[in-house]
Amino acid sequence: MLKNMSIRKRIVVMLAVVYVLSLVLAVGGGGYFLQQDVEREARQKTELFATVMSNAARYLHNVIRPKAEELVPEDAYFPEGSVGVIMLTEVARYIQQQYPEYIFRFASPNPLNPDNLSNDFEDKIIAGFEDGKYEAWQGFAERDGKKFYAVAKPLIAGSDCISCHDTPDVAHPSQVERYGTRSGYGYLEGDVVGARFIYVPTDVIQKEAIKRIMYFSAIFSVFFLLVLFAVDRFVVSSVVKPIEHIVDVAEDISRGKLDREFHVETNDEIKMLADAFDRMKVSLAKAMDILRQ
Repeated sequence: MLKNMSIRKRIVVMLAVVYVLSLVLAVGGGGYFLQQDVEREARQKTELFATVMSNAARYLHNVIRPKAEELVPEDAYFPEGSVGVIMLTEVARYIQQQYPEYIFRFASPNPLNPDNLSNDFEDKIIAGFEDGKYEAWQGFAERDGKKFYAVAKPLIAGSDCISCHDTPDVAHPSQVERYGTRSGYGYLEGDVVGARFIYVPTDVIQKEAIKRIMYFSAIFSVFFLLVLFAVDRFVVSSVVKPIEHIVDVAEDISRGKLDREFHVETNDEIKMLADAFDRMKVSLAKAMDILRQ
Protein backbone atom coordinates (compact mmCIF):
# COMPACT_ATOMS: atom_id res chain seq x y z
CA MET A 1 0.00 0.00 0.00
CA LEU A 2 2.74 2.45 0.94
CA LYS A 3 4.61 1.59 -2.25
CA ASN A 4 1.84 3.13 -4.34
CA MET A 5 1.87 6.38 -2.38
CA SER A 6 3.89 9.48 -2.98
CA ILE A 7 6.74 10.34 -0.62
CA ARG A 8 4.65 13.10 0.91
CA LYS A 9 1.72 10.80 1.63
CA ARG A 10 3.99 8.10 3.03
CA ILE A 11 5.55 10.52 5.48
CA VAL A 12 2.12 11.84 6.52
CA VAL A 13 0.82 8.30 7.08
CA MET A 14 3.90 7.35 9.10
CA LEU A 15 3.58 10.46 11.24
CA ALA A 16 -0.13 9.78 11.75
CA VAL A 17 0.69 6.26 12.96
CA VAL A 18 3.34 7.65 15.29
CA TYR A 19 0.78 10.18 16.57
CA VAL A 20 -1.84 7.52 17.32
CA LEU A 21 0.65 5.23 19.06
CA SER A 22 2.14 8.13 21.03
CA LEU A 23 -1.29 9.35 22.08
CA VAL A 24 -2.34 5.89 23.24
CA LEU A 25 0.86 5.46 25.24
CA ALA A 26 0.70 8.98 26.64
CA VAL A 27 -2.95 8.74 27.66
CA GLY A 28 -2.46 5.24 29.07
CA GLY A 29 0.60 6.24 31.05
CA GLY A 30 -0.94 9.55 32.03
CA GLY A 31 -4.09 7.77 33.18
CA TYR A 32 -2.05 5.50 35.41
CA PHE A 33 -0.17 8.37 37.05
CA LEU A 34 -3.33 10.46 37.35
CA GLN A 35 -5.01 7.55 39.09
CA GLN A 36 -2.14 7.60 41.56
CA ASP A 37 -2.80 11.32 42.02
CA VAL A 38 -6.47 10.57 42.67
CA GLU A 39 -5.52 8.17 45.44
CA ARG A 40 -2.89 10.54 46.85
CA GLU A 41 -5.28 13.51 46.88
CA ALA A 42 -8.07 11.43 48.43
CA ARG A 43 -5.64 10.18 51.08
CA GLN A 44 -4.55 13.73 51.87
CA LYS A 45 -8.16 14.86 52.30
CA THR A 46 -9.03 11.97 54.57
CA GLU A 47 -5.89 12.59 56.62
CA LEU A 48 -6.84 16.26 56.95
CA PHE A 49 -10.35 15.36 58.05
CA ALA A 50 -8.99 12.75 60.46
CA THR A 51 -6.53 15.26 61.93
CA VAL A 52 -9.33 17.76 62.56
CA MET A 53 -11.45 15.15 64.31
CA SER A 54 -8.55 13.73 66.33
CA ASN A 55 -7.62 17.16 67.64
CA ALA A 56 -11.24 17.89 68.45
CA ALA A 57 -11.24 14.66 70.48
CA ARG A 58 -8.09 15.75 72.29
CA TYR A 59 -9.69 19.10 73.13
CA LEU A 60 -12.75 17.32 74.50
CA HIS A 61 -10.67 14.97 76.61
CA ASN A 62 -8.19 17.55 77.91
CA VAL A 63 -10.34 20.67 78.30
CA ILE A 64 -14.10 20.25 77.94
CA ARG A 65 -14.61 16.97 79.82
CA PRO A 66 -12.67 18.03 82.98
CA LYS A 67 -14.48 21.36 83.02
CA ALA A 68 -17.87 19.70 82.48
CA GLU A 69 -17.21 17.25 85.32
CA GLU A 70 -16.31 20.21 87.51
CA LEU A 71 -19.35 22.35 86.69
CA VAL A 72 -22.10 19.83 85.91
CA PRO A 73 -23.72 18.03 88.87
CA GLU A 74 -22.88 14.34 89.13
CA ASP A 75 -26.46 13.23 88.63
CA ALA A 76 -26.93 15.40 85.52
CA TYR A 77 -26.93 13.81 82.07
CA PHE A 78 -24.72 15.91 79.77
CA PRO A 79 -23.13 13.54 77.18
CA GLU A 80 -22.32 16.40 74.81
CA GLY A 81 -19.59 17.48 77.22
CA SER A 82 -18.21 14.09 78.09
CA VAL A 83 -18.90 11.55 75.33
CA GLY A 84 -16.43 11.79 72.46
CA VAL A 85 -18.64 9.97 69.98
CA ILE A 86 -21.44 12.50 70.41
CA MET A 87 -19.17 15.55 70.28
CA LEU A 88 -17.24 14.41 67.23
CA THR A 89 -20.43 13.39 65.45
CA GLU A 90 -21.76 16.90 65.98
CA VAL A 91 -18.49 18.48 64.81
CA ALA A 92 -18.65 16.31 61.69
CA ARG A 93 -22.26 17.37 61.13
CA TYR A 94 -21.21 21.02 61.03
CA ILE A 95 -18.40 20.24 58.60
CA GLN A 96 -20.78 18.29 56.40
CA GLN A 97 -23.05 21.30 56.11
CA GLN A 98 -20.36 22.86 53.91
CA TYR A 99 -19.01 19.59 52.51
CA PRO A 100 -22.05 17.31 52.33
CA GLU A 101 -20.27 14.73 50.22
CA TYR A 102 -17.86 13.90 53.06
CA ILE A 103 -18.93 11.23 55.54
CA PHE A 104 -17.65 10.86 59.10
CA ARG A 105 -19.19 8.25 61.32
CA PHE A 106 -18.64 6.01 64.27
CA ALA A 107 -19.88 2.55 63.35
CA SER A 108 -20.45 -0.39 65.63
CA PRO A 109 -22.28 -3.71 65.40
CA ASN A 110 -23.53 -2.96 68.93
CA PRO A 111 -24.14 0.81 69.03
CA LEU A 112 -26.01 2.79 71.63
CA ASN A 113 -27.37 5.11 68.94
CA PRO A 114 -29.11 3.14 66.13
CA ASP A 115 -27.76 5.68 63.62
CA ASN A 116 -24.29 4.28 64.29
CA LEU A 117 -25.14 0.70 63.33
CA SER A 118 -22.42 -0.62 61.03
CA ASN A 119 -23.15 -1.99 57.57
CA ASP A 120 -21.70 -5.16 56.03
CA PHE A 121 -18.54 -3.43 54.78
CA GLU A 122 -17.90 -1.79 58.14
CA ASP A 123 -18.56 -5.07 59.97
CA LYS A 124 -15.75 -6.71 57.97
CA ILE A 125 -13.32 -3.93 58.87
CA ILE A 126 -14.30 -4.03 62.53
CA ALA A 127 -13.89 -7.82 62.55
CA GLY A 128 -10.40 -7.32 61.10
CA PHE A 129 -9.58 -5.00 64.00
CA GLU A 130 -10.89 -7.53 66.48
CA ASP A 131 -8.79 -10.31 64.95
CA GLY A 132 -5.67 -8.12 64.94
CA LYS A 133 -5.51 -8.27 61.16
CA TYR A 134 -4.55 -4.60 60.98
CA GLU A 135 -4.25 -1.63 63.30
CA ALA A 136 -5.71 0.83 60.79
CA TRP A 137 -7.37 0.41 57.41
CA GLN A 138 -7.51 2.54 54.29
CA GLY A 139 -8.61 1.95 50.73
CA PHE A 140 -11.42 2.37 48.22
CA ALA A 141 -14.99 1.48 49.10
CA GLU A 142 -18.46 1.89 47.66
CA ARG A 143 -21.33 3.39 49.60
CA ASP A 144 -24.82 4.11 48.27
CA GLY A 145 -23.60 3.48 44.74
CA LYS A 146 -20.72 5.98 45.00
CA LYS A 147 -17.01 5.34 45.23
CA PHE A 148 -15.12 6.66 48.23
CA TYR A 149 -11.63 6.59 49.62
CA ALA A 150 -12.04 5.53 53.23
CA VAL A 151 -9.90 5.30 56.33
CA ALA A 152 -10.82 3.53 59.53
CA LYS A 153 -9.43 3.25 63.03
CA PRO A 154 -10.70 0.96 65.76
CA LEU A 155 -12.75 2.13 68.72
CA ILE A 156 -11.46 0.44 71.87
CA ALA A 157 -13.58 0.55 74.99
CA GLY A 158 -11.78 2.44 77.76
CA SER A 159 -12.48 2.64 81.45
CA ASP A 160 -14.52 5.82 80.96
CA CYS A 161 -16.81 3.99 78.51
CA ILE A 162 -17.95 1.29 80.89
CA SER A 163 -20.20 3.55 82.99
CA CYS A 164 -22.41 4.13 79.94
CA HIS A 165 -22.02 0.80 78.18
CA ASP A 166 -21.89 -1.81 80.97
CA THR A 167 -25.52 -2.66 81.62
CA PRO A 168 -28.73 -0.60 81.43
CA ASP A 169 -28.93 -0.76 85.22
CA VAL A 170 -25.60 1.03 85.59
CA ALA A 171 -26.24 3.60 82.84
CA HIS A 172 -27.83 6.97 83.52
CA PRO A 173 -31.66 6.81 83.42
CA SER A 174 -31.78 9.63 80.86
CA GLN A 175 -29.51 7.63 78.57
CA VAL A 176 -31.74 4.56 78.90
CA GLU A 177 -34.79 6.71 78.22
CA ARG A 178 -33.19 8.19 75.09
CA TYR A 179 -31.61 5.09 73.57
CA GLY A 180 -33.40 2.16 75.21
CA THR A 181 -31.85 -1.09 76.37
CA ARG A 182 -31.67 -3.20 73.21
CA SER A 183 -28.18 -2.20 72.04
CA GLY A 184 -25.01 -0.48 73.18
CA TYR A 185 -24.35 -2.46 76.34
CA GLY A 186 -22.07 -5.26 77.45
CA TYR A 187 -18.79 -3.48 76.59
CA LEU A 188 -15.64 -4.77 78.23
CA GLU A 189 -12.59 -2.61 78.74
CA GLY A 190 -10.04 -3.20 75.98
CA ASP A 191 -12.53 -4.67 73.52
CA VAL A 192 -12.83 -3.38 69.96
CA VAL A 193 -16.43 -2.12 69.95
CA GLY A 194 -16.49 -0.37 66.59
CA ALA A 195 -14.47 1.90 64.33
CA ARG A 196 -14.22 5.49 63.22
CA PHE A 197 -14.75 5.80 59.47
CA ILE A 198 -14.02 8.74 57.20
CA TYR A 199 -15.26 8.59 53.62
CA VAL A 200 -14.01 11.04 50.99
CA PRO A 201 -15.69 10.86 47.56
CA THR A 202 -13.45 10.17 44.59
CA ASP A 203 -15.95 11.20 41.89
CA VAL A 204 -14.90 14.85 41.87
CA ILE A 205 -11.20 13.94 41.94
CA GLN A 206 -11.76 11.32 39.23
CA LYS A 207 -13.57 13.82 37.00
CA GLU A 208 -10.74 16.29 37.51
CA ALA A 209 -8.22 13.61 36.50
CA ILE A 210 -10.22 12.80 33.36
CA LYS A 211 -10.40 16.51 32.56
CA ARG A 212 -6.60 16.72 32.85
CA ILE A 213 -6.20 13.78 30.49
CA MET A 214 -8.55 15.46 27.99
CA TYR A 215 -6.63 18.73 28.22
CA PHE A 216 -3.37 16.88 27.76
CA SER A 217 -4.73 14.98 24.76
CA ALA A 218 -5.99 18.18 23.17
CA ILE A 219 -2.69 20.01 23.70
CA PHE A 220 -0.73 16.98 22.49
CA SER A 221 -2.93 16.73 19.39
CA VAL A 222 -2.56 20.42 18.55
CA PHE A 223 1.19 20.22 19.04
CA PHE A 224 1.46 17.13 16.84
CA LEU A 225 -0.70 18.73 14.13
CA LEU A 226 1.63 21.74 14.12
CA VAL A 227 4.60 19.39 13.86
CA LEU A 228 2.87 17.48 11.07
CA PHE A 229 2.18 20.72 9.21
CA ALA A 230 5.78 21.87 9.66
CA VAL A 231 7.15 18.51 8.46
CA ASP A 232 4.78 18.54 5.49
CA ARG A 233 5.93 22.03 4.47
CA PHE A 234 9.55 20.95 4.87
CA VAL A 235 9.04 17.80 2.79
CA VAL A 236 7.25 19.75 0.06
CA SER A 237 9.87 22.51 -0.15
CA SER A 238 12.98 20.36 0.38
CA VAL A 239 12.05 17.06 -1.26
CA VAL A 240 8.89 17.05 -3.35
CA LYS A 241 9.42 20.27 -5.33
CA PRO A 242 13.13 19.62 -6.09
CA ILE A 243 12.28 16.09 -7.27
CA GLU A 244 9.40 17.41 -9.38
CA HIS A 245 11.81 19.95 -10.89
CA ILE A 246 14.35 17.23 -11.66
CA VAL A 247 11.65 15.07 -13.27
CA ASP A 248 10.36 17.99 -15.33
CA VAL A 249 13.85 18.95 -16.57
CA ALA A 250 14.75 15.32 -17.25
CA GLU A 251 11.61 14.85 -19.37
CA ASP A 252 12.43 17.99 -21.39
CA ILE A 253 16.02 16.80 -21.93
CA SER A 254 14.70 13.42 -23.07
CA ARG A 255 12.74 15.34 -25.74
CA GLY A 256 15.90 17.08 -26.95
CA LYS A 257 15.77 20.30 -24.95
CA LEU A 258 19.38 20.20 -23.83
CA ASP A 259 19.34 23.85 -22.78
CA ARG A 260 17.37 23.03 -19.60
CA GLU A 261 19.32 23.20 -16.35
CA PHE A 262 18.92 21.39 -13.03
CA HIS A 263 18.64 24.03 -10.31
CA VAL A 264 18.79 22.69 -6.75
CA GLU A 265 19.69 25.12 -3.97
CA THR A 266 20.34 22.60 -1.19
CA ASN A 267 23.56 20.67 -0.60
CA ASP A 268 22.09 17.26 0.10
CA GLU A 269 21.35 13.99 -1.70
CA ILE A 270 18.92 15.72 -4.05
CA LYS A 271 21.71 18.09 -5.06
CA MET A 272 23.91 15.05 -5.74
CA LEU A 273 21.13 13.59 -7.88
CA ALA A 274 20.80 16.84 -9.83
CA ASP A 275 24.58 16.96 -10.39
CA ALA A 276 24.47 13.37 -11.64
CA PHE A 277 21.75 14.31 -14.10
CA ASP A 278 23.84 17.31 -15.19
CA ARG A 279 26.77 15.03 -15.92
CA MET A 280 24.47 12.65 -17.74
CA LYS A 281 23.15 15.57 -19.81
CA VAL A 282 26.70 16.60 -20.77
CA SER A 283 27.53 13.01 -21.69
CA LEU A 284 24.32 12.80 -23.74
CA ALA A 285 25.16 16.05 -25.54
CA LYS A 286 28.67 14.80 -26.42
CA ALA A 287 27.26 11.48 -27.64
CA MET A 288 24.78 13.30 -29.89
CA ASP A 289 27.58 15.52 -31.29
CA ILE A 290 29.62 12.41 -32.13
CA LEU A 291 26.63 10.87 -33.88
CA ARG A 292 26.08 14.00 -35.95
CA GLN A 293 29.71 13.94 -37.12
